[in-house]
Amino acid sequence: MTLRLHTPTAVRPDFWECLAAGTPGPAVLAALRTARCNRNLLLLRVAHGRHRTDPDWAAATALLAAARRVRPDVFADLFGGPEAGAWLARHAPSRAPGTDREPAAGLARFAAAAALRAGLRFRIRVPLVDGTALVLPGLGAVLFPAPGPRTAVVLRDEAGPAVVRDGERPVTIDRVPRTGPDGTAGWFPMPLLRLGDRAPVRLDTLDPLRLGGPAPLPPRPLTSAEHADWTRRVRGAWRVLTARHPERAGVVADVLRVLVPLTAEDGSGWRSASFGDATGLVALSPADDPAELAADLVHETQHSLLYAAMDLVELLAPPPGALADAPWSDRPRPPAALLHGGSAFLVTAGFWRTELRLGDPAARRPYEHWRRTATTALATLTAHDHWATEEGRRLLAALRAVLASWREADGHDPLP
Repeated sequence: MTLRLHTPTAVRPDFWECLAAGTPGPAVLAALRTARCNRNLLLLRVAHGRHRTDPDWAAATALLAAARRVRPDVFADLFGGPEAGAWLARHAPSRAPGTDREPAAGLARFAAAAALRAGLRFRIRVPLVDGTALVLPGLGAVLFPAPGPRTAVVLRDEAGPAVVRDGERPVTIDRVPRTGPDGTAGWFPMPLLRLGDRAPVRLDTLDPLRLGGPAPLPPRPLTSAEHADWTRRVRGAWRVLTARHPERAGVVADVLRVLVPLTAEDGSGWRSASFGDATGLVALSPADDPAELAADLVHETQHSLLYAAMDLVELLAPPPGALADAPWSDRPRPPAALLHGGSAFLVTAGFWRTELRLGDPAARRPYEHWRRTATTALATLTAHDHWATEEGRRLLAALRAVLASWREADGHDPLP
């Protein structure tokens, strides 16, 4: 399979100004999507060079090529997505074939998912690393009641799509959860929710790398009650965005592809999170206030935009070990964390500024807090001007210009 990179769409001259405000237009978003897809394809090329002699890897490559010929849009969507980004970053530099089964097993899972989405008739052997689950990225998971054979087959024939673990009965794949009799294997499709008439967002508690690692997580299917609860919460946040922040709503809908519900059981303690390898993925705690959840979506979407921008151009070139104090952390943070924090907390402040201007007095406290946080982080980076590249200084200037425009419009004193 030949991997050709996409040519980035030309961006508008005000690229950094749009990104700093958190409201990039179609041209900027297209360039960022292209940058991330190219990054993932380069990682896939690296992995292919390492594992091409593995028979399972070769079979997966052939099936991916067939799916790409029939549905290039499916291939681009799959390998531009957060699941592929997280998996490739973890396994592209893996050791030689024979010492790690996950690269071939993972590519087989992606190939099977691509073939299913492309409507192909196919049959592919998939190694099961732990023998208990088979996750098809973006589609769902087969969970086996007990460890067993370390190989399964994913197929579509005249009877439809199914997964068969060696020597066991087929498990049908469709949009309906299916559990076999007497605790036999079950299929759990990926729950979806829609933001108005926009593309559906996946509610992912199945992917082993859904929280970025370092250790893979076991699949945990959502209950119907959990699905309903998250749908209610996110739709409430979406109503806030579309009614009061329509431009930000459009960006969130264009970027967000996977939402990972956070629970007390995952032990992260995060309110919200995103990950550099998985742009388009947001992990959220179940906030009760729709405006707070909307602000979290805006904040994490900005992280995804900046991660993709860092694929497109180098923004920082600090000396090794460079650290500085960050207002949101009790330990010094590297320059990239300061840039991400300054950018994401700036758009968070912008969200609450709009809420305040629309008449919500409770928005004043979060607006001033996050404005002060962003101002402090950006002041630290400005004081270490040599950490930034020329393009990075342009972004910093654009971020500072947003703060200056607020000072001019609102009449408040500079912070901190």
